[in-house]
Amino acid sequence: MQKTKNISVLLVDDDADLMQYWVAQLERNFNRVYHAGHAYEALEVLHRKHPDIVLSDVELPEMDGVTFCQELKQHSSFQNIPVILYKSGYLTLEDKRQGAKSGAERIVCKPSTVKEVILLIEDAYASSQMHKLVGQDNYATSTEPSELPERSDGGYADYLTKQLGDTINRLKKEQQALSIALNRFKDFAECGADFFWETDFDVRLRFVSSGPDNPLFLPTGNFENRPFAVFFQNYFSTEGLRELEAHFARGAAFDMTCELNQEKDLRIVRVIGQPYFLPTGGYAGFRGTIADITDAQMNSEKLYFAAHHDALTGLLNVRAFESMLKSSMQSLQEDEQHILCYLDLDFFKEVNDTAGHRAGDELLMQLSDLFRKKVRSNDVLARIGGDEFAILLRHCGMDQARRLVQELHNSIKTFRFFWENKTFELGLSIGLVEVNHSSLTVEEVLDFADQACYAAKRAGRNQIHVFGDEDISGKLAGDALWLERFHNAINEDGLCLFAQPIKRLNREGSPSAYEILVRMQSDDKLIGPDDFLPVVYRYQLANILDLWVVNRVIEWLESVSEEGISGEFYSVNISADSLCDTDFKSHVHARLQNHPEIAQRICFEITESTAMENLDNAMRFIDDMHRLGCRFALDDFGTGFSSLAHLKNLPVDYVKLDGLFVRGITEDPVDYGLVKSIQNIAGMMNIKTIAEYVESDEIEAKLREIGVDYLQGFHIGYPEVLDMARREVSTAG
Repeated sequence: MQKTKNISVLLVDDDADLMQYWVAQLERNFNRVYHAGHAYEALEVLHRKHPDIVLSDVELPEMDGVTFCQELKQHSSFQNIPVILYKSGYLTLEDKRQGAKSGAERIVCKPSTVKEVILLIEDAYASSQMHKLVGQDNYATSTEPSELPERSDGGYADYLTKQLGDTINRLKKEQQALSIALNRFKDFAECGADFFWETDFDVRLRFVSSGPDNPLFLPTGNFENRPFAVFFQNYFSTEGLRELEAHFARGAAFDMTCELNQEKDLRIVRVIGQPYFLPTGGYAGFRGTIADITDAQMNSEKLYFAAHHDALTGLLNVRAFESMLKSSMQSLQEDEQHILCYLDLDFFKEVNDTAGHRAGDELLMQLSDLFRKKVRSNDVLARIGGDEFAILLRHCGMDQARRLVQELHNSIKTFRFFWENKTFELGLSIGLVEVNHSSLTVEEVLDFADQACYAAKRAGRNQIHVFGDEDISGKLAGDALWLERFHNAINEDGLCLFAQPIKRLNREGSPSAYEILVRMQSDDKLIGPDDFLPVVYRYQLANILDLWVVNRVIEWLESVSEEGISGEFYSVNISADSLCDTDFKSHVHARLQNHPEIAQRICFEITESTAMENLDNAMRFIDDMHRLGCRFALDDFGTGFSSLAHLKNLPVDYVKLDGLFVRGITEDPVDYGLVKSIQNIAGMMNIKTIAEYVESDEIEAKLREIGVDYLQGFHIGYPEVLDMARREVSTAG
């Protein structure tokens, strides 16, 4: 029992009140007690604290306890840490199978008392240590006594001689098998570690050995009877030696990582120690190994960082921020509060459009550094969108938050961004919302902060706005107006279609193809998509709009088919909602399955990011529509997940080069190189390319030089009304 009092315990449960009670009680029985509200936070605690045992709920948010246990067991630094999984209610046979499969020490019903928790931890920990001390294979032989022959004519002596010979032969075979097993063990051990050691009961060295090359440069001579810590004091870090001595004092098996003192490079080693015992059962000392895990540790930390941070700025990404926000909300007491700040850069688009995406990236990095200097050490800063940031001001009142945010806002007012002899001024719209001990979800809090930021923008941009009742009424009233307009337009044909020409290079005459664009009619004017599409997407109505557009395009193509359809194809944009909507796919399939001449003229456009975020649905949709004869274009290529490798996964017919690269092709060699690379790869895969935002003769000349297949932009032609009544493409007045 004394040994278990020295262990450290990690509790993982999203019930904040229960965790607070358990931690307070368990700290009286165990050396250290840590807790985490979800699996990602638990993995972070494991990296920092290396507890001796983990007790986790199966039903966790984001990543369940079984998956968490599997993740833990796959990590070399944690695989020997025993894990207890518990579940509320009845344990099914499948639960037990999943628990065993995950590598958990055991899976049990959720303990109802602290005493049960303590006994469970002590028993599981003792059991895990016993598993380490006792080998998995127990060799035992038994020979049944043979029926002895009658003692006559020397038969008994002959029998004994034969039995002795058989015993000697058996012992020789066993000795040979043991020798083979010992050599095999040595070979396996040398593959798994770089150094071996053994101590007596006073932790004085009795044996040390390194691999053939001694890659860690640890000493191997003059070690006998020298204390472990003294012998290695010039090689292990001070913190590492202290931790080792603590493990030796506890007398239990351990698995830890520490740094070596080496002049040239940082080396991180894994030290494993196991107590061994005399045949009589008395404690004899420790045996263990030392292995170099520098590369694996560095790669693990890099992967962990990449999964939780924005690649450009190094700030937390949106997933990690939401996770930390949820954890912070769950740990709030009734008299505590945080403040969530939603930051949206004003005029960032002008920098991107004027100076290019490289300038935009540099601006985001400079602003990230500025934000880091302005937030407090215990606050959380993240980049949650293209030009959107979030700050969680922990344990902060609204008055203090106003002062902190105002200081940040003033620094942006005086900030100037310089790029290639150009100077840019920026603005910052900020929305604030109180986060207190309430029943609000993370999604609701983020949405309220977004609404406050939206109100700041509507007030003239570059403002600070605190969320209140007026935000709800104002935002919802604006949304309700656009929703009403949209539904009226859908039901009363208040939408109209435009067609922007797409020109195929090396082909003179009429345009080769068209992209279909949608506008809303209001009295005598047209309303552009930037005004009503955000509300359509916010309220998940995009599939309704997409279906309306597809139906009208099919009807128009049917109406002009007898006269002959001009244009190689007509490109129609579809959203992620439609891509995942089986009803949408079924409707389009029904409309086109008996009209191959119409299907062959329709090209569906999906953005690169939409396709990769919904890859399985995208693949199914593309395959089904391809069978009907439809074509597909990958829009905004290079601005989403930015990987040419995605062309191998998506069987598209065209890629559309985003204007972000095309506009700078005449001045920026990087943009030119990117477009040329995409063209070369697409050409090898028989995929045609369409360059957007072609706005001058110079851009067209460069694209001809590269060999792009199609051109689209105001230089090629402006959008024209697709008039179903006249069945022709005519210029809009």
